[in-house]
Amino acid sequence: MKNVLHVLLLGVTLSLVGCVAKVTDEKPGPKPAYKDRVETRYQKNVDQVFEASKRALNSFGNVTRASNVLTGTNDVRTVEGFINGQGVYIRIEKVDPKTTATVIQVRTKLGGTDLRTASDMAHAIAVQLE
Repeated sequence: MKNVLHVLLLGVTLSLVGCVAKVTDEKPGPKPAYKDRVETRYQKNVDQVFEASKRALNSFGNVTRASNVLTGTNDVRTVEGFINGQGVYIRIEKVDPKTTATVIQVRTKLGGTDLRTASDMAHAIAVQLE
Protein backbone atom coordinates (compact mmCIF):
# COMPACT_ATOMS: atom_id res chain seq x y z
CA MET A 1 0.00 0.00 0.00
CA LYS A 2 2.86 2.36 0.85
CA ASN A 3 4.49 1.81 -2.55
CA VAL A 4 1.23 2.53 -4.35
CA LEU A 5 0.93 5.83 -2.48
CA HIS A 6 4.51 6.78 -3.40
CA VAL A 7 3.94 5.97 -7.07
CA LEU A 8 0.70 7.99 -7.05
CA LEU A 9 2.42 11.02 -5.46
CA LEU A 10 5.29 10.76 -7.92
CA GLY A 11 2.83 10.70 -10.84
CA VAL A 12 0.98 13.77 -9.58
CA THR A 13 4.26 15.62 -9.03
CA LEU A 14 5.53 14.83 -12.52
CA SER A 15 2.25 15.87 -14.12
CA LEU A 16 2.34 19.26 -12.35
CA VAL A 17 5.89 20.10 -13.46
CA GLY A 18 4.78 21.20 -16.93
CA CYS A 19 1.71 23.16 -15.81
CA VAL A 20 3.38 26.55 -15.29
CA ALA A 21 3.10 28.95 -18.22
CA LYS A 22 6.09 30.80 -19.66
CA VAL A 23 6.04 34.60 -19.80
CA THR A 24 6.76 34.45 -23.53
CA ASP A 25 3.43 32.78 -24.30
CA GLU A 26 0.81 34.97 -25.97
CA LYS A 27 -1.37 34.62 -22.85
CA PRO A 28 1.08 33.96 -20.00
CA GLY A 29 -1.63 33.24 -17.44
CA PRO A 30 -1.70 34.12 -13.76
CA LYS A 31 1.35 34.20 -11.53
CA PRO A 32 1.92 30.99 -9.57
CA ALA A 33 1.81 30.92 -5.77
CA TYR A 34 5.60 31.03 -5.61
CA LYS A 35 8.04 33.58 -7.07
CA ASP A 36 9.28 32.35 -10.43
CA ARG A 37 10.07 35.60 -12.26
CA VAL A 38 11.92 38.88 -11.92
CA GLU A 39 10.09 42.01 -13.02
CA THR A 40 11.87 45.28 -13.83
CA ARG A 41 11.11 48.61 -15.48
CA TYR A 42 13.40 50.75 -17.57
CA GLN A 43 13.08 54.36 -18.68
CA LYS A 44 13.73 53.42 -22.32
CA ASN A 45 11.52 52.57 -25.28
CA VAL A 46 10.64 49.00 -26.27
CA ASP A 47 13.08 48.81 -29.18
CA GLN A 48 16.06 49.77 -27.01
CA VAL A 49 15.15 47.26 -24.28
CA PHE A 50 14.51 44.52 -26.86
CA GLU A 51 17.96 44.97 -28.43
CA ALA A 52 19.63 45.24 -25.00
CA SER A 53 17.90 42.01 -23.91
CA LYS A 54 19.21 40.13 -26.94
CA ARG A 55 22.75 41.45 -26.35
CA ALA A 56 22.61 40.60 -22.63
CA LEU A 57 21.39 37.07 -23.28
CA ASN A 58 24.06 36.54 -25.93
CA SER A 59 26.73 37.64 -23.45
CA PHE A 60 25.71 34.86 -21.00
CA GLY A 61 24.43 32.17 -23.38
CA ASN A 62 22.60 32.18 -26.68
CA VAL A 63 19.33 33.46 -28.15
CA THR A 64 17.11 30.84 -29.74
CA ARG A 65 14.08 33.00 -30.56
CA ALA A 66 13.23 36.70 -30.64
CA SER A 67 9.76 37.75 -31.75
CA ASN A 68 6.75 40.05 -31.44
CA VAL A 69 3.59 38.92 -29.69
CA LEU A 70 0.45 40.15 -31.38
CA THR A 71 -1.77 41.67 -28.74
CA GLY A 72 -4.44 44.35 -28.91
CA THR A 73 -2.92 47.68 -27.97
CA ASN A 74 0.34 46.86 -26.19
CA ASP A 75 3.68 46.52 -27.90
CA VAL A 76 5.04 43.18 -26.62
CA ARG A 77 8.28 41.45 -27.62
CA THR A 78 9.81 38.21 -26.41
CA VAL A 79 13.30 36.77 -26.26
CA GLU A 80 14.09 33.13 -25.49
CA GLY A 81 17.41 31.38 -25.11
CA PHE A 82 19.64 29.22 -22.96
CA ILE A 83 22.24 29.87 -20.27
CA ASN A 84 24.15 26.79 -19.07
CA GLY A 85 21.35 24.50 -20.24
CA GLN A 86 18.64 26.51 -18.47
CA GLY A 87 15.79 28.06 -20.45
CA VAL A 88 15.58 31.86 -20.28
CA TYR A 89 12.31 33.63 -21.17
CA ILE A 90 12.05 37.42 -21.36
CA ARG A 91 8.83 39.36 -22.01
CA ILE A 92 9.26 43.04 -22.92
CA GLU A 93 6.14 45.20 -22.79
CA LYS A 94 5.53 48.91 -23.29
CA VAL A 95 4.00 50.60 -20.24
CA ASP A 96 3.98 54.11 -21.72
CA PRO A 97 6.05 55.76 -24.48
CA LYS A 98 9.10 56.20 -22.22
CA THR A 99 8.76 53.22 -19.86
CA THR A 100 9.20 49.54 -20.64
CA ALA A 101 8.57 46.58 -18.33
CA THR A 102 10.40 43.28 -18.53
CA VAL A 103 9.54 39.94 -16.96
CA ILE A 104 12.35 37.37 -16.84
CA GLN A 105 11.97 33.67 -16.08
CA VAL A 106 14.75 31.10 -15.90
CA ARG A 107 13.79 27.41 -15.85
CA THR A 108 16.15 24.63 -14.87
CA LYS A 109 16.27 21.30 -16.72
CA LEU A 110 13.83 19.77 -14.23
CA GLY A 111 11.39 22.68 -14.42
CA GLY A 112 12.46 24.56 -11.29
CA THR A 113 13.26 28.26 -11.18
CA ASP A 114 16.59 30.07 -10.92
CA LEU A 115 15.90 33.57 -9.58
CA ARG A 116 19.60 34.41 -9.23
CA THR A 117 20.21 33.99 -12.97
CA ALA A 118 17.02 35.93 -13.72
CA SER A 119 18.23 38.76 -11.50
CA ASP A 120 21.63 38.69 -13.19
CA MET A 121 19.89 38.96 -16.57
CA ALA A 122 17.90 42.01 -15.37
CA HIS A 123 21.16 43.63 -14.28
CA ALA A 124 22.86 42.75 -17.58
CA ILE A 125 19.99 44.37 -19.52
CA ALA A 126 20.40 47.54 -17.43
CA VAL A 127 24.13 47.56 -18.18
CA GLN A 128 23.47 47.12 -21.91
CA LEU A 129 21.09 50.10 -21.82
CA GLU A 130 23.76 52.45 -20.44
